[in-house]
Amino acid sequence: MKNNFTVLKTFKTTFLIFLTVTLLSEPVFSASKKKKAKNASPVEEAVEAPSSESTGKLIKLNTTTKKKTYFYKIDPVILQYVENGSPESIRQAMTLIRKNESEYTENEKVLIQVATDIMKLAYPSEKITWNTYEITEPNTYTGAINSVKNGVYDTSTGNVDVLSTILPNLLLLHAKPSEDILTLCEASINEALVYSPESVLVNYIAGVYFDQKGMYSASEIFLHKAYEGCGGNQEISLEYARILNLNNKLEDAEKILLALSESDPDNLQMLKQKAYIAYDKGDYSQAEEYVARVLQQTPNNLEFVLFRAKILIAKNDYIHAVSLLDMYSRQDDTSLEYLLLRTKVQLEWSKKTSAATETIEKALTLYTANEEALLLAARISAQTDAPVAGKYSDELAAMVLQSDPNNAEALRYSLDGLVQRQNWNEAYAISSKLSASSDCPPEVMLSHVIVCLNLGKTQEAIDRSTEMYKNAPEDELALQAYIIASTEVMSNAEAIKLIDSLLTTNSPKLKSYLYYRRSFFENSEETALADLRSSLTSNPRNSDSLFRMYEIYFQKQEYRKAQYYLRQVVSINPNDNSVRKLNEALTQLIQ
Repeated sequence: MKNNFTVLKTFKTTFLIFLTVTLLSEPVFSASKKKKAKNASPVEEAVEAPSSESTGKLIKLNTTTKKKTYFYKIDPVILQYVENGSPESIRQAMTLIRKNESEYTENEKVLIQVATDIMKLAYPSEKITWNTYEITEPNTYTGAINSVKNGVYDTSTGNVDVLSTILPNLLLLHAKPSEDILTLCEASINEALVYSPESVLVNYIAGVYFDQKGMYSASEIFLHKAYEGCGGNQEISLEYARILNLNNKLEDAEKILLALSESDPDNLQMLKQKAYIAYDKGDYSQAEEYVARVLQQTPNNLEFVLFRAKILIAKNDYIHAVSLLDMYSRQDDTSLEYLLLRTKVQLEWSKKTSAATETIEKALTLYTANEEALLLAARISAQTDAPVAGKYSDELAAMVLQSDPNNAEALRYSLDGLVQRQNWNEAYAISSKLSASSDCPPEVMLSHVIVCLNLGKTQEAIDRSTEMYKNAPEDELALQAYIIASTEVMSNAEAIKLIDSLLTTNSPKLKSYLYYRRSFFENSEETALADLRSSLTSNPRNSDSLFRMYEIYFQKQEYRKAQYYLRQVVSINPNDNSVRKLNEALTQLIQ
């Protein structure tokens, strides 16, 4: 057997050949024969693919057998129809081989059994309309299939032809093999592709192999070839549609599913895929309709009970979502999807940060490196300014960035954590990267301005905030960035003059912020308090103004007044751990 490096290199070479053929060559089932180049590749030498005269979908391969195999006495056309492995070509082979039972040779009986088992294992939706016959002699082919049925990968077939090479890999259609088995599959699928690059069965199994490896672009290429020759087969169509969906080709996936629904509108697998596609498109009502149709057929389907909860959460229907989560948890309270959804409900609806933290920490214990769990934990840490699973948001985000350095969500949580911990130099590197994007969110640009000011990069802060404000003068965050940066280099009188010029705005929230900022430049405590009261008149939920009122009264040692304002900050920002700690300390001080 080839060593792993050679196998991998050969497999990659074959893959590139197929990519080139798929994108640049004439249609797969061309009626014209391809001329062989002087230095023809193994793929080109192995197969010629003129169209079948009986059907445009079938492939008639070479009728010249290069070496004798177990089936060498059988009509090559029949054999190659079976090797092609599409439901339609298998049926064609069974039509051509039909004769009286007494006339069948042993190898013909074996080929009929192999064709039948391919249909059963690869295409269970297809009807079998022919008889099978007792086989009296042990052979490689039925042995390989029996191993598949027992969940075992047969390594003893010898790989002497297409069927002996590909049959053990039918295991991929029914199980998720170990990495060692996947390595064996990789080598034998490569050899099968060299034997028969146009085989529907081989391309189907190759597509499933790449799917199981998480290489969805490669999977799509092979499944496309299989789909083109499958005659509308349900299994290949569903697998191809699913991969298209994973590759964000939702319209192409929908077209395939539409063709399936015309012949079988209640097909369960088709309804499931439609539900996922509708969800990915943001059409939650349509997704819920498909989920309901799935649950009508399989009311105890836990996957779709949980999926329905996910849809309801997306629709902000938390009450019904919680009921479904409770129902699901009685059967399974450790699945990753359940733990993520439960965390989101606790965080977004119940506002129980401690419960959300506990749930996501359980998820991280069970699924240590899961990206979605790490990001959700980083989000909680950023909101609470507290560690989750012993790490702050920037540390959690860093675990995602190790494998995905450009993950925008992870970069934002990393920036939040670094700003909270005043790690300005590292924060600047990340905020510079994020703010360079043309669609940089306003809150990220505001953070960048604050980071620049703390590093003494005043001119950069002024330039970026001025540009931001000019582009969106009515945006509250743009105004905040502009005021914070501009007043940095102004005297108190100049700052107040600038703020007064902007107080003509009709937006209560913007007015509230301007009064809040003006309070920092007033010459007396009384005028500062007057500005803060004006700020709270415009927007009673301005937590910045409320917190500043707390600070002023705390400094004056008027602790009960200070707590009055601090408690309002806590009610507005219940997840902010630092504010809660201040309130607890103040309560003890008053007592």
